[in-house]
Amino acid sequence: MVGAGVAALLFSTPVFAAESTDTLPSAAETAIMTRQIAAIKNPQERAAVQSQSLAWKMTTFLCQKAAHAPLKRLGAGSRFFLQDDKPDSQVLVSASLVKGRGQFRRPDGMNWTAFSWSCHLDPATGRVKKFEARPTAAASVAVTGADAMPERSTREIPACLASNLDIKLDDRNGAFDGTSQSGTVLVVRNTGPDACAMPPVPHVQFEDKAGQKLSVISRPVVQARQTSPDNGKAQQHVEAVILPPGAEREETLHWVSGEVYDDSHNCVRPARLVLTIGQSEKKVAFKGQMCAPAKASQVFDQSPLQAHTDAQ
Repeated sequence: MVGAGVAALLFSTPVFAAESTDTLPSAAETAIMTRQIAAIKNPQERAAVQSQSLAWKMTTFLCQKAAHAPLKRLGAGSRFFLQDDKPDSQVLVSASLVKGRGQFRRPDGMNWTAFSWSCHLDPATGRVKKFEARPTAAASVAVTGADAMPERSTREIPACLASNLDIKLDDRNGAFDGTSQSGTVLVVRNTGPDACAMPPVPHVQFEDKAGQKLSVISRPVVQARQTSPDNGKAQQHVEAVILPPGAEREETLHWVSGEVYDDSHNCVRPARLVLTIGQSEKKVAFKGQMCAPAKASQVFDQSPLQAHTDAQ
């Protein structure tokens, strides 16, 4: 039985490509990995780790710590994996480079973001020189026209960049306003030349006139789908939303706008809505009041991105 600590690192049991005999870690890298594996006290746990591929060992014992800061800059919370459940999710290119795919959970605890990564090593010391990561999303895309095929194919669609997105708010002429409630539609448009991918429930925050983030909490209407891998541990799986060039997708935001809570007077008037895209932010002016019970954070319901629909 593998211990909980290393079980979290193992994540699942994907199929790895066999390393070439010409692709081996350096003496310094081997020494670091050997030392850390020998320090595992449980013999079954130690044997399970020893049986993993060289790519996995280098990722776990050489690159794992270096990934924290770059992934945090991308918006990751405390939990991430440097592998996924598909073949070749970690590849040992050389003693100075390991590449792969992974996913991280955002601080809201709901959304997972897929990413590709590269770990550049110094073979002489076994230390990481640079760790690079970029959000990506795997999606099934219908191929049409001259490139049409009889079956749908899976391609890697790059994550949307803030520089290639426009956002706006549309209150649909007050269609969401009711007794002490209000709402709006966040519209996202791809202005770039290529299709790109976004998480179904993107990271939305609000800020005041001074640019300070407010403690307003998103409550996604639809959670990420649960899957059950072979090891029996549930994982979050996010289906990316694809935006072709020029396409728009939208989501509904809904909140309590009136002081309906006795003696609370706990309301805020955000100046801007902030949409986080990778390491960048897109902002749009916001008008409205959000209220909550005394000593509680304001909350808004957030639907997944979808094609245009009329307000109900």
